[in-house]
Amino acid sequence: MSARDSNGQDDTQSPWPIDRRRYSVRFRRMFPSSREGLNDAVSQALSVAARSGCLGDHQADLEICLREALANAVIHGNAYHQAKQIFLRCYAAPAAGLFIMVRDEGDGFDPDKVPDPRDEDRLALDHGRGLLLMRELMDYVEYRKQGREVVLYMTCSAAGETAESEEP
Repeated sequence: MSARDSNGQDDTQSPWPIDRRRYSVRFRRMFPSSREGLNDAVSQALSVAARSGCLGDHQADLEICLREALANAVIHGNAYHQAKQIFLRCYAAPAAGLFIMVRDEGDGFDPDKVPDPRDEDRLALDHGRGLLLMRELMDYVEYRKQGREVVLYMTCSAAGETAESEEP
């Protein structure tokens, strides 16, 4: 398991354990491994964040991280396999922050073995920056389930109204 702070360093101050009862908005959905599924997941997760009061001035940062996490799940995890799904969970409350978990059905990976895109031999590549972007833009990033799940956490930057749970 790899827990990193926004600078990519090991984080001993993780927001775990998560107490789901503290979150006024809970969202769980499955999405197909496709561009359409990815776009739908991003739209719904941003809506959850906005309704919870946790979006503030960070919509662009959150959207970038969501797209990177979901694209990694669709492309690398599930290899665009239509029979495989992406599982998205969001928990949000102004006092507790915003948790987003993205899980795929792939074989997983070791994030510590992914090359740093800032290395000289990788600067000209047009891919490979997603993990770095997530670490830089979120307050906390953790990889679980042998790399098949990424957990993104950000503190809420603005107070907002609570909403009803959408958990099925």
